[in-house]
Amino acid sequence: MKKLRDQELNNGLLEKGKTNEPTSEDEAYFIYAYQENTGIPVFHELMSVAKQMSDDSPDNAPVQAIYSARGLESLTIDYIYNFKNEQNTVTLKPFDEIASVVEEKYDNILNDVNYEVTRAKLYERVYTGEDQKYAEEPIWYFEVMENGSNKTVMLVNAETGKEINLPS
Repeated sequence: MKKLRDQELNNGLLEKGKTNEPTSEDEAYFIYAYQENTGIPVFHELMSVAKQMSDDSPDNAPVQAIYSARGLESLTIDYIYNFKNEQNTVTLKPFDEIASVVEEKYDNILNDVNYEVTRAKLYERVYTGEDQKYAEEPIWYFEVMENGSNKTVMLVNAETGKEINLPS
């Protein structure tokens, strides 16, 4: 809290002398959770709206809470789904084929940037289909670092091996 307060003072977001020094009572835990469906984390619909919303991070978690010495201070629950879990099975492409889709994309970019996949995770993606109804599909989520600093996200359909292009 003190670090955040000092940063906000330096950025001019708070006025000096008009805020209290943080105490141990101000210390808090940020708790977050993602929903799972049959053991696979759910990539909720808001994460499919645009590239900048697709990050698998605590900020995008559908369940978020702040707990301090004063008790539960904040609780947010959004984008939780009731899956039917019918016995429809799908066949996923082998991971080597999915990885080659990612490799091919970044090999074909004509620049001197070094790309490194730092994380891959299987998700159940929920999105609004063309018929304006919820649809779901298994996807691979990849975090790719550009020259060790800029992170981008690439999504690949785990059944078809096709890249999922989200709007910018």
